[in-house]
Amino acid sequence: MNSYVELVRRRLEDRTANLLGNLEELPEAQLRFTMRIFGDCVDEETARRMFSGYSEHLSEGELRNFAREFIPAYTEYAIAELEGKKKDGDRFEPPFLTQEEYQEMAVREKWARIADRLEQVSSLQLRRELARSAMLFRPYMISDPSFNEGVLEFSLYFDLLERLRPLTEERLREAAAAVSRGIARAVEAGATEEGERLLREIRQTAGSAAGLPADPETLLGPPMERYPRTAPPEYRLRELRNALASMSLKDLRLSALVHLDLLTAEETRRIVTPFFEKYPSFFEMPSRELRDLIVSVAESVEDRAITRFIERFGTGRMSMTCPVDYIVWKLMPEEERLAALRRDNERMDSAMMSRHLARILLSGNERDLSDAGKQIALLTDPEYIEGHGDLLKRLGGADGGERIKRLYDRVTILSVRMAGQRAEERETAYREVRETIAGAAESSAATTKGR
Repeated sequence: MNSYVELVRRRLEDRTANLLGNLEELPEAQLRFTMRIFGDCVDEETARRMFSGYSEHLSEGELRNFAREFIPAYTEYAIAELEGKKKDGDRFEPPFLTQEEYQEMAVREKWARIADRLEQVSSLQLRRELARSAMLFRPYMISDPSFNEGVLEFSLYFDLLERLRPLTEERLREAAAAVSRGIARAVEAGATEEGERLLREIRQTAGSAAGLPADPETLLGPPMERYPRTAPPEYRLRELRNALASMSLKDLRLSALVHLDLLTAEETRRIVTPFFEKYPSFFEMPSRELRDLIVSVAESVEDRAITRFIERFGTGRMSMTCPVDYIVWKLMPEEERLAALRRDNERMDSAMMSRHLARILLSGNERDLSDAGKQIALLTDPEYIEGHGDLLKRLGGADGGERIKRLYDRVTILSVRMAGQRAEERETAYREVRETIAGAAESSAATTKGR
């Protein structure tokens, strides 16, 4: 019979061959997930070496090229670790477990072994297991081996790892001991109310160790968002230049419209006017000038995006000002969030506010506001063009734009509240936001027409 080491080595080699053979078919998110899975199974020194030059904000082609070199190197590492851990026999308790074995083992089985030999588990592995335990949201997860990889889809896992890093050895092992006791009781309780209660206690223990005063479930966020959430400027601009190089003239014009939509009137005069001094019309600019214009805007406004005006309520990534750390944002009291959003609003002018308000009016649901494709399509929609112009004329002209600022502030307050709601309540809240804008616009129209 083949030995355990031989069987696992063959499986690792077959997996590598399969991944490399299908690498061209893997989408961008799957490439990043592959690196997350393997990165979760290397020690910190090896990670610094293997992931040198890597970022989740690389282009898809760059990610694929990185994976082509990384996957075989990781497999060599995993096989060496396997052979080192099992050189004196097939033992399956700390410190003889490989990092892949930790990743493949169900929580109930793994923590029983950790509890027996807590002092022989590395600090890095304890941080990983504590971070995972903070994400035990349902009783079935305790017995599900895929849970360990599933948590890697969420940036919260990596936030927890970083927050656990400063813990002393004593505090780390104290938290791990408490979690191990909780998991043992949760295994006995099973899928019952008591089991749910015990899981909340486990999450509280692990979350508290990581400095989270709230249930981690409230901080989960969307799956497979890039981490870190904010791209380094050099990656963002490089990706933009690569994309622009292959765009047709028609697509370049649309991209230019997208970038111009992110500017205030003063920024437009400062950044864009020099380009229009050479050409009488936006549509007479050649491809080269359009590319230069787009890059000039992108360099000037840093990390802005067409959907950020609505996404900021849930993430803290502002439209005009520096982003707030995601977890810090989620833990902020509503009053502090509103204060940060108002500071962001202060950087906008009436023209930008009118564009945002028109987008809300023309988007039937909140999901459409976060759909970049739909928001880009509005740029050439006559209703949007007329709508935001009408809002600006009616509400933004008189009194230094005070009326539109008051309306925008009211919409900000309602949107902050909406971001804290779910399901039907959230849909109702979104309707209230739209009705508030529509009501203000109609009232202004009636006043203007003397009715």
